[in-house]
Amino acid sequence: DTVNPWALLLGALCVLGLFVWPRLWATDSRFRRQLDHLEVPGALRATSRVPGPVVALLTLSLLAWALKLPVETIGTRFGGIPQGLPAFALPDFSWETVRLLVTPTLTIALLGAVESLLCARVADQLADARKHDPNQELMAQGVANAVVPFFGGMPVTGTIARTVTNIRAGAASPVAGMVHSLTLTVVVLAAAPLAFHIPLAVLAGVLLFVAWNMGEWREFARLKHFSNHYRLMLLSTFSVTIVFDLTVAVELGLVLAVVLFVRRQRDIFSAEPVRREDGRQTWRLYGSLFFGAVTKIDPIVAEVEAAPGPLHLLLDAHLMVSLDTTGLDALEQLHKALRRRGGRLEIVGLQPQPASLMARSGFAGRLAEATGDGQ
Repeated sequence: DTVNPWALLLGALCVLGLFVWPRLWATDSRFRRQLDHLEVPGALRATSRVPGPVVALLTLSLLAWALKLPVETIGTRFGGIPQGLPAFALPDFSWETVRLLVTPTLTIALLGAVESLLCARVADQLADARKHDPNQELMAQGVANAVVPFFGGMPVTGTIARTVTNIRAGAASPVAGMVHSLTLTVVVLAAAPLAFHIPLAVLAGVLLFVAWNMGEWREFARLKHFSNHYRLMLLSTFSVTIVFDLTVAVELGLVLAVVLFVRRQRDIFSAEPVRREDGRQTWRLYGSLFFGAVTKIDPIVAEVEAAPGPLHLLLDAHLMVSLDTTGLDALEQLHKALRRRGGRLEIVGLQPQPASLMARSGFAGRLAEATGDGQ
């Protein structure tokens, strides 16, 4: 009983018009072919370049104003748009405020960076233009966020909704975002009284159209080709975005992505026995030896413990691409276990990163002393 039929009609007309408008002017449309056979003024043809959302806002706002439809507008809901630029003002500063804002500031900065880079990646996929520079993207966002508080502004990020709207309207470079900002400035300074009459239902229709175009719906059909973990990550992030908001969804998606990465790296790592000779055993390490994969060293430790006498253990590490401190600690414990039983550990074929970590930690020197070759 709270449905406003006029608002519903305006929203439906807006969505329908946004779907129809680009198809009217498509080169293979019947409407376009008929215009080609007629002597149509150039001004009419120029309207084909006007983005659909602009056409919808202008025509439906005029319709609602002319017919005096009983629908909420920007003016009736929010009291209109302030006609003027915000004044420069220094914020209140106190150490108590700084202490309270440290954690929220870091959280907003990190989430803003993630959301902006995510937005830029989406734009790269949609627009046939030069790919973005992540460093430049974050530097620009940092400069903006350092300036806007002095004018009463909120922290800013790149937003997928506005970026996709821009691209769907024909944007081909970052200049489109600047034109967007300048247009909003003109609206605030000169056309604020006109924006007063824009129905909220029309804005809702534009957002529904943008949301539909943003959805990579084909990804759901492709889920059958991926693992259950990937399906869980996509569906969970999608659901949380709808039920809560994008910020919570990004946090959840990052956590799930980290868990998936750790699981994959753990599954990739392997320690395989290669050959055994009298008093000497060779194992080949493959992948990344890190905190998630150190348990795969246990079979080597078990062999050391079960050996009847001193064991010379050789680890072939030319396929071990990375090593973290937890993995280094596991190798240290293996070295100590061998030393207690009179054996020794030798590691060959080290890649640059594991070799660097072993050298900086002093483990490489201790191995060299144990083997007695100084290398």
